Amino acid sequence: MHNLISPCRPEVEPRRRLLESARQHLGQRRLPAAAKAYAAVLDQEPDCVEALGQLGFLWFQFGCYAESLACLQKAVQFAPTQPKLHLLLGAVLRKLGRWEESADCCLRETEISPADADAHYNLGLARQSLKPPGEALAAFQQAVSLRPDYVDALVGLGQALRQTGDHLAALESLERAVVLEPARAEAHCELATLLLSLGRFERGWSEYEWRWQLNDRTLPPTRFAQPLWDGQDLGGRRILLHCEQGFGDVIHFSRYAALVAERHGTVILGCPESLRPIMETVRGVTEVAVSRRGHPSFEVQVPLMSLPAIFGTTVETVPRQIPYLRAPAAKPASPPWVKDAPGLKVGLVWAADSASPNAWLRSLPLDCCEPLLALPGIHWYSLQVGLAADALAEPAFAGRLADLGRRLADFGDTARAIAALDLVISVDTCVAHLAGALGKPVWTLLPFDADWRWMIGRADSPWYPTMRLLRQSQRGDWPGVISQVAIALRDLSSLPRHSDVEAGPWSVARGS
Repeated sequence: MHNLISPCRPEVEPRRRLLESARQHLGQRRLPAAAKAYAAVLDQEPDCVEALGQLGFLWFQFGCYAESLACLQKAVQFAPTQPKLHLLLGAVLRKLGRWEESADCCLRETEISPADADAHYNLGLARQSLKPPGEALAAFQQAVSLRPDYVDALVGLGQALRQTGDHLAALESLERAVVLEPARAEAHCELATLLLSLGRFERGWSEYEWRWQLNDRTLPPTRFAQPLWDGQDLGGRRILLHCEQGFGDVIHFSRYAALVAERHGTVILGCPESLRPIMETVRGVTEVAVSRRGHPSFEVQVPLMSLPAIFGTTVETVPRQIPYLRAPAAKPASPPWVKDAPGLKVGLVWAADSASPNAWLRSLPLDCCEPLLALPGIHWYSLQVGLAADALAEPAFAGRLADLGRRLADFGDTARAIAALDLVISVDTCVAHLAGALGKPVWTLLPFDADWRWMIGRADSPWYPTMRLLRQSQRGDWPGVISQVAIALRDLSSLPRHSDVEAGPWSVARGS
């Protein structure tokens, strides 16, 4: 923003000196001093657009978004056609989660400065989380046409192209970004997820290691003094496999513990406390640790999600010995999870954890499942936890789903409940991973732009042999997915019950 905001009107000597001092501080990156000087200017001249704009920019740099917003709104009021003001205001509104207003500001900036690639790029960012991806796509395309070497815009373009289903064009855009700026972690990580989605695992896992360089990781990488394992024979040494992302990721990649143990290691698996009951049953795991500070002694360590790269996993060599974990023994005097009655016993999860990334994209309203609940011969059991489970209290669902979610204290309970069912139907959540890891027939409901691990265009998963994938044919089309599920359920009159599942679960998933 330096020298991009028009100066204040000529004033008396003290005011002019304040303004010159603020500009000098800003030019020399003495940001706190610059902010103090611009605030002093505004004390004397409250409508100084330069001071309002630059102070708004500085507050933005400091992460003080409410203060930045107040300054920039005043600046826009005094100079509505001043270049860059709407652009910065849009960035602040985006940080505050006010996507509609952010998009409006960025669109206004493109009208004021149609040849400004930054304006079109920021419009794309604002529209990415708000509009159908086609609208963000157009903005990113315009930014790249104005500045062909604009790496941020190329990454955004790659994301938008992937979201619209043009995967080869997305690959071209992201490859170009990586060539232009080889050290840009965001470009490598976007490229990794696309390559993995396309089944190009060998390079995809390598690119995925760039995730540690991202600035916006929810959890920073855990620092250990012990060396990182490189895949060599462990010779009996103790190795810590530590988790880094969500519950589903831990369940998904804990399968590699058996392979690590085969390289003569004593495997310690780190995980959250709620996962302990099932992680203790994972093949190859000797010990489970749940405290980052109180890990037992170990000599080498590795993040769970780096293991596919170490083992050179391809689509053909995915470790698929299912089940690789099991439900813990029943708790003493615990009531049965399901009723012993004729009919198909199906567990249902319709919403992802609201705090998880893109939860809104992976979730559907319980109302949308009405066609399933109306099918005869099926006993429905809710495995839903969290705020979404409140929908069960609505009169329309009274008595139609047994609420198992309120009994789930940890993942051991969830595994016990799943084991008592014939089938699990779930959106993309940790429950789908757990059902797949247990070898239970599970149908996973996916959005149009599904997570990379489910790959592109597949109805099955190399990770979970008993899983069937049902996908949106277009963005937001959950009714279409539910229609697919209803048709498949009608064909399951001969589905084996839970006592027969281990004898042939894959025939159930594949035959439906």
